Amino acid sequence: MRTRQLIIGAILGLSAALPAAHAADNTADGKPKQSVGEYASDTVVTTKVKAAIVADKSLSALDIAVETNNGVVTLTGTVASAAQSDAATHAARGVEGVKQVKNNLKVDPTKAKK
Repeated sequence: MRTRQLIIGAILGLSAALPAAHAADNTADGKPKQSVGEYASDTVVTTKVKAAIVADKSLSALDIAVETNNGVVTLTGTVASAAQSDAATHAARGVEGVKQVKNNLKVDPTKAKK
C-alpha cells in the first residue's frame, strides 16, 4: 500500500514538473522563452480565467479557449453573440494577474440556443 502511494506521488510529481521544465526551454538565440515561475503564474491565471468563464451562466466554457503568456490572456473560439464575447472579456479582466485581454473570439449567431 505504501509503495503504491509512493509510485503515484512520483508520477504526479513528474507530471507537474515536466510542463514547467518544457516552459523554460531556450529559443534559437539561447534566451529562455519564459521562466518556470512565469509559466506557473500563467497557468494559475489561465485556470482562474477558465473558472470565471464557467461561473458565467451566459457563457459556454466548451466554446472558449484560454491561453496566458506573461499575464496576457488570449481568448479564442466561437460564441453566439457579441454580448457573450464581451462577457468573456469582462470575466477575464476581473481575474487577478491578468495584465491584458486579447479577444479573438468569433461571433456566430447560428450557435445561439433555440
